[in-house]
Amino acid sequence: MTTACIECFRQVNDLKQKVTEKISEKTSIPEELISDSALLQVRGKRSVCVENHKGVRVYEQEHIQIAVKGGSVHIYGIALTIARMTKKCVEIRGKLQRLELE
Repeated sequence: MTTACIECFRQVNDLKQKVTEKISEKTSIPEELISDSALLQVRGKRSVCVENHKGVRVYEQEHIQIAVKGGSVHIYGIALTIARMTKKCVEIRGKLQRLELE
């Protein structure tokens, strides 16, 4: 891939980000709902929902890693399970101890 192509991709991504921000501002709709950015909803210490995920990378009882745009979400806890998984959202249940964004 040439340097010109890489620069073109950067410009397209920058423009896409600016358009998303403007639409979010004008409509009062959260940017995460318009773009494919990750949105985390933590419900107490028992459940977390990761929207706009890209799949599960690690699935263990004490650690689940979810791929998201630009990185990963690490969920640590006890007796963790995937309660529900759709194209848009993956819901993790168990005793949550720590969340990390990478």
